[in-house]
Amino acid sequence: MDALRTILGPEALGWAAALLTLLTFFSADMRRLRLLALAANAAFIAYGTAAQLLPVLMLHLALVPVNLWRLNQSFRRGARTQPAQQATVLVTGRRPNGWAAARRGTRFSRSQAGNAMTSQQSEADKSTAATAASNLGAPCQA
Repeated sequence: MDALRTILGPEALGWAAALLTLLTFFSADMRRLRLLALAANAAFIAYGTAAQLLPVLMLHLALVPVNLWRLNQSFRRGARTQPAQQATVLVTGRRPNGWAAARRGTRFSRSQAGNAMTSQQSEADKSTAATAASNLGAPCQA
């Protein structure tokens, strides 16, 4: 055992633990992530013990119960846990709080539908804005 320790040294344990930690970031499944995290914790505990690094040892001793608790939660939830899916975002071109830029360089105005309406707009502009608002699913009052 001493021959292996002198050849590899405690740094090999540290590199293995770092690799396991890196692998957790590629995991989309929560159970696999927690299992990899527990393996990384075990490797870091071995590394902290071999290299006599008390902060590393204490941190990973404290993380083991957290990872076990979260792993237990994921098993109790059952098959409901799935990898995260990309959310669909609807871009409407509105400003925060329903404010929208008014046409023809006028100041900002706020209407019930969140669309910009000014007294300077022609009837054609208002019907175009109403059509655009109805296409976005917003209530329109033309």
